[in-house]
Amino acid sequence: MKRALLALCWIGLVFLSSCEREPPPPPTPPPPPPKTAQQLHGQVMSAVRPLINGAPESGALLKSSLTSELGKLRTEVNGEAARSLVETEVKDALKAAYDGERWQEVLNVCEGVDAMDPGNVRVVRYRERAIAEKNKPQVTMKGIFQIEGTPTVFFDVYLPETGVTTDAKVREGEEFHGLILEKILGDKEGAQLKYLKTEQSFTVKGVAQQ
Repeated sequence: MKRALLALCWIGLVFLSSCEREPPPPPTPPPPPPKTAQQLHGQVMSAVRPLINGAPESGALLKSSLTSELGKLRTEVNGEAARSLVETEVKDALKAAYDGERWQEVLNVCEGVDAMDPGNVRVVRYRERAIAEKNKPQVTMKGIFQIEGTPTVFFDVYLPETGVTTDAKVREGEEFHGLILEKILGDKEGAQLKYLKTEQSFTVKGVAQQ
């Protein structure tokens, strides 16, 4: 009986000793810190920046991509700050395209700004200007002739809005296809026209200058 008790005690001691030697479980690692606004901004722009260009199809793609990427920011701690950074960069890209007179790119980036700031006044103004410029008639001067004693300029006019090329015989001060012939420049040197949609004047080279 004593031997049995001793054996049981020995087994108990061995068991307790083995339990004491088990290492404690590792501590739970802390959660990773939230992504900074700059990191989130970089992620969004890496997805949308390639779409800021003058390809006709890029406008709809840019708007769709921005909408998707900005939606992901809603669950991020610094998402609102990142959104502000994205909006600033896209609006800066719009102004750069406008200043550079890259009109299709202006239209594309307007779509992107619409995704973040619908009804933005600058977008309305820039879009109107870009559409007007893309539809601006392309004029080639064919010559100057005297008709009934009055100098008359013969033009070929391509209309981008319709894809039609037509001709026009115009005297100073007359309007044609949204343009006005402001003045004839010298003897076949060219003509100064005004585009009525933008109120901007431009020069068309004469036959001798082409």
